Amino acid sequence: MMNVWRLMKVQLLSTFGLNKALHAHDVKENRKFLLLSISIVIGMVLIAATSFGYSYGLAQTFEQIERMDLLLAIMMAAASMVGFFTTIYKASGVLFGYKDYDLVMSLPIKTSHVVASRVLHLYVLNLFFTLILIVPAGAVYAIKVNPEAVYYLFFLVTVLFIPLLPIIAATLIGALISWISSRFRASRMIGLILTMVVIIGVMIGSFRINGNEQVLTDMSTQLADMIFKMYPLAAMYVDAVCSYQIGPLLLFIAISVLAFILFSIVLGTRYKAIHTGLTTSHTRSKYVMRSLRTSSPFRALYIKELRRYFSSSLYVLNTSIIIIFLLVASIALLFISSENLGQLLEIPQLSEYLGRMAPMVVSLTIVLSCTASSSISLEGNHLWILKSSPVSKKTVLLSKVAVNLTVTIPISVISCLLLMISLRTGGLKACYCL
Repeated sequence: MMNVWRLMKVQLLSTFGLNKALHAHDVKENRKFLLLSISIVIGMVLIAATSFGYSYGLAQTFEQIERMDLLLAIMMAAASMVGFFTTIYKASGVLFGYKDYDLVMSLPIKTSHVVASRVLHLYVLNLFFTLILIVPAGAVYAIKVNPEAVYYLFFLVTVLFIPLLPIIAATLIGALISWISSRFRASRMIGLILTMVVIIGVMIGSFRINGNEQVLTDMSTQLADMIFKMYPLAAMYVDAVCSYQIGPLLLFIAISVLAFILFSIVLGTRYKAIHTGLTTSHTRSKYVMRSLRTSSPFRALYIKELRRYFSSSLYVLNTSIIIIFLLVASIALLFISSENLGQLLEIPQLSEYLGRMAPMVVSLTIVLSCTASSSISLEGNHLWILKSSPVSKKTVLLSKVAVNLTVTIPISVISCLLLMISLRTGGLKACYCL
């Protein structure tokens, strides 16, 4: 167990940049790390405060229908969903695709210890996000309900086991995506497409129950049925925490722990084979020497930036998932009229509101999908190459802007045309959208 702890400690220190901060003696680097740490802490506090405010707003609605247990059910499901999404594209990198695999596997340490440290690394990261969401909800529930003392004990115990099953599901799906994509030449692109399909599918599926569309704002017993049907462990969690039942508590813990242990054992025994299968890529069987082609500095930098963009799945997902949702919503509005959507959501004149807000929504998604905002920072240690190259700063920046336009313009134009058709906007509104 000491080896597991040491490996996990090194991984966590490297993940959060603490290892460099503790051993670096550069005042500038230490100041930068301090400012970054303060920014992260402020961001986490703001997220927790937002979660508390959102939970308090939900609690006021649930209090009227005397279903305060729905608050913990929703936030528990939300925490599991966040853990699932964050793990689905981190699992392959943390468990299999890390750079120091050869170095770690050459150490006199059992493979099972390496796997355990990597799995615990994922668990700690997911537990961090779970606490940010579920603790404010638990505090709001305690304020509104004033439960017995045993509530706090059950609440704190169950929080530790909420991330386990989402880690298993996300790791399996992430590994399956990596394995399927590795069978093709464009493995990274296939992996990105499959990951986006899974994320969009889960998001769409979370708003459906029994094949009928149901909105999350409908605070009724159907909402509880939807959550409990999609995630049965939520029912055990609510019975244990809200009703103080020992049976559901033990069953919730047993299912989570046993599934996690079984997953870790299977992963540990087949780890090397799984790693080999996931990291194997397809290559061309024959290489043909061709003449070297030259291009302008702008074109060369543009192609380099475009390749680097699509080589990072995290980069692509963070910058393009919002505009992809815009495209999906635009397509959906072709099949679901805005009038029917307004009746479903019980919002009168929704069609008129959507027509007015469409340009603003499109503009907001384009701003949030900017790829150039972080491209300079992502250069990292290679930034000196650009600075020392015989290319002007204007050309470098324009190449990064061109990549952003390449990603956002086609999707935004198609989405605008679809919104113009579905919302029947014309004239000035259509010009604003385009």
